[in-house]
Amino acid sequence: MKRILVIIAMALFLLGLSAVVTVRFDSTVLNLNKLNTFTFDPVNPQDQPILTNLTITNLGAPQKVKLQMELKWNSKALVKPGEAVFVTVHPLETNGTIRLSNRDLVNEHGGTDLVPADGGTINIDLIDIIENFPTLESAVLSGYFPDGELVLEVSVKGENSASWEDTGSFRIRIRNAGAIYPLSPGKAIGQVPPIVKDIPVSFLWNAINTGFNEQQIVIKEFPPNSPPSYSTVAQTGVVIYSTPQDVYVTSGFSDYIPFSNNNYYAWQVSTPITDQTNIPVPGRASAKDNSLTSEWFVFRYMADDLDAMSPDEVQALLNVLGNVDLTNILNMGFTPTGEVFLDGRKYTGQDAVDILGSLAGKEIQVQLKD
Repeated sequence: MKRILVIIAMALFLLGLSAVVTVRFDSTVLNLNKLNTFTFDPVNPQDQPILTNLTITNLGAPQKVKLQMELKWNSKALVKPGEAVFVTVHPLETNGTIRLSNRDLVNEHGGTDLVPADGGTINIDLIDIIENFPTLESAVLSGYFPDGELVLEVSVKGENSASWEDTGSFRIRIRNAGAIYPLSPGKAIGQVPPIVKDIPVSFLWNAINTGFNEQQIVIKEFPPNSPPSYSTVAQTGVVIYSTPQDVYVTSGFSDYIPFSNNNYYAWQVSTPITDQTNIPVPGRASAKDNSLTSEWFVFRYMADDLDAMSPDEVQALLNVLGNVDLTNILNMGFTPTGEVFLDGRKYTGQDAVDILGSLAGKEIQVQLKD
């Protein structure tokens, strides 16, 4: 019976109708925003996160199976053909399978199921290999792979076969996400918020479009007498808009949100970072705990042109300046009038706001005068 199976397997292989040994990856593509250099550590393979699994199947007579691993970066060979060849420790029965992961493939010594085909040690030193690729070397030495595509390719055959019978590839596409910079409307939290009058309000920001993750915007509302600050923005305010989970936005958002006259609004943009420790699972959303977040931007909505501000509103703007002496004076019960005097001239409304805004981040002296 075994002899018949061998004859059939050899006939199929010679006719090119079917490979005797096949290899299949569970998934062929993984999209990541960040891939750590040491993800593929051949010296300590047990520390590698499991990024992929593959199945090797023997359709012929019982035999050991050879497999060759190649690693490419944007078509540049990091591990070349013949440099990493393994053989199974035990023969695979007819229709027998073996399951492997990247820990088994990027490995100097083999393991329970595989050993180097020549009986020695497979030398995989990525640091030495990348010296021929300056851009890749610079990025890798900094701790992360640059944008591009990393391809893990596996070829298989029977131990005594003359040529490789089947090949499978697993691709890691990397698009590194960068910082998110809000542009408009508003100013960074801690500065005096500018006035916004027209709707719809268009929110704009700069961010790398990864193509792999949603960018999400959240907008919070604060009353006139309590503008947001560094210490309060996260815990206070009311969320009036948050990007729905299944909506994709990139670098801009505009909608007729019902802003309330005189209220303050803080907004922030974030995107989840998918990396080798936070791999998407089919049918389940990616983990959101590893995310990239912008700073908060703040503005004030005023539908009407107001020539004056209430004392509470002026006091709220003065509190934003963060001056200790000024805060102490206000806490003593002194009430601002809503007017700002500069070089003998009186300013109110938006002019007063602009003057107070120009003081943000500067050292100021506060004196009480009759």
